Amino acid sequence: MQVTRNRILLITQSLLCVALVVMLAMSAIGIYRDGIAEKQENPLAWIYTREKVAAALKPILPVFLLAVGVTVACAVLNVRDENENKPVQDIELNRDLVRSRVAEPSEAMRKEQALQKKLLYGGWGGFALCLLPALLYMTNAEHFPNDDLEQVIGAMAAHVFPWIILALACLMVSAVLQEKSIRREYDAIMARIREEKAAGIQAAPKSEEPVRSLRVLRWVLLAVAVVFIIIGIRNGSMTAVVNKAIRICTECVGLG
Repeated sequence: MQVTRNRILLITQSLLCVALVVMLAMSAIGIYRDGIAEKQENPLAWIYTREKVAAALKPILPVFLLAVGVTVACAVLNVRDENENKPVQDIELNRDLVRSRVAEPSEAMRKEQALQKKLLYGGWGGFALCLLPALLYMTNAEHFPNDDLEQVIGAMAAHVFPWIILALACLMVSAVLQEKSIRREYDAIMARIREEKAAGIQAAPKSEEPVRSLRVLRWVLLAVAVVFIIIGIRNGSMTAVVNKAIRICTECVGLG
């Protein structure tokens, strides 16, 4: 009963925090949209006021108080995740460790290894293909006029974000399928170890090879980041963002 109660409290706390974040984000977007519409009718109007913020936050107050109450209850009852102090189970690392104990891979092991390689290349290939239309859109300077930043961001979101979501979905599906294949390979490795142990076969010691994939991935991500920064500078996005930041500071914060 204690475990069930703790789990219910933790799930409730997580759901309330997610709902609170979503509601705050929607309120901020609503204030911004209403302010832009009011600004078009009256350019001298203050679009960000305490009254508007208070009116937007009023519906969120019950959720906020409930989230605070559940958090305090968890602290008083000392509710904690029972798995927080347990080491993370890395199935891929475990697979690599037991694989070194195999003298000769079985057919099932080779099949899963080939499948994992196809899933890896297929996931990253789909990721690259999905990002290609987004990259072509962002490299076209005609899509980034400097006069209306809101319209530019809306058009960019409509043309770029779906491709980014699809690209991430390709990686997620590939990762899930790879994990399932790794688990099947792990079972095949354990079965092979039992077979070799029964036959009296011992695996020869293998030399450790440096793992370069993580280092290559870091350099690839760094190169992609640099490319997108250069694209943003060339198509004028940096100037538009700076101009908008200046207007926000002078209109909302009151600097200058």
